[in-house]
Amino acid sequence: MATYQSLNELLQEAERDFQKIDADKSYCFDLYKNMQQHIDLCLGNKQYEALFDLLPYFEEPDSYPQFRNSAETKRIHILLNILKLELKYEKTPFLSTANDYSSIMEQYLLAIFAMRRLELALSEEAMAEAATYLTSIPLTIYAAMFISQNEYFENYGNLFWNLYTCMKPFWTISDKIQWLTWLFERESFQQVILELASLYMEVHNYSRAYQYLTAIPSPTQDIAALISSLKELL
Repeated sequence: MATYQSLNELLQEAERDFQKIDADKSYCFDLYKNMQQHIDLCLGNKQYEALFDLLPYFEEPDSYPQFRNSAETKRIHILLNILKLELKYEKTPFLSTANDYSSIMEQYLLAIFAMRRLELALSEEAMAEAATYLTSIPLTIYAAMFISQNEYFENYGNLFWNLYTCMKPFWTISDKIQWLTWLFERESFQQVILELASLYMEVHNYSRAYQYLTAIPSPTQDIAALISSLKELL
């Protein structure tokens, strides 16, 4: 720990620290503006892979810790991680309907707001409005997962199930299985198990369907009959 010979020496050191903080803030602000301009350019030209040029600012060891304390820059990083998976699995990117930085941030925030409505399920009208918005944008399972993981949600059972019922007509069968598997790992209730079993039967994976159905603690007579029928197929 540094020692000071006088109050004046201490004040001079403090002044130098404040000047460095101001310089760092100014540099980060300029860098943030450059990020926005880069995103504007990439989205405007639909050059999505060029957005990954921003990843080093978040992921390299000597990257800027100030960015980790900013909600907006955190969301840029979240969007980049979503995009990586969407391109890898050949999905229409979540950000593909946005033409600039402000429009993708608005879409992101509106998606959170809509998902919050699904989580709380306060009224049928609110749920319907949320579903209308979420089905109007390319909400992939990766976008839905990253947003739910990184924004503040509490009732994952409600959120995941209501989001599933909303997006069910738009997601592929493998997407639906993946989404419900994530939900099952967090919170397994009978609706999830039955839906997973149904999806696995649809793709003729009867052993997985049987595995899920036999996890139901007290199956009804109809479910017991279905389990029996599946057992004969194995």
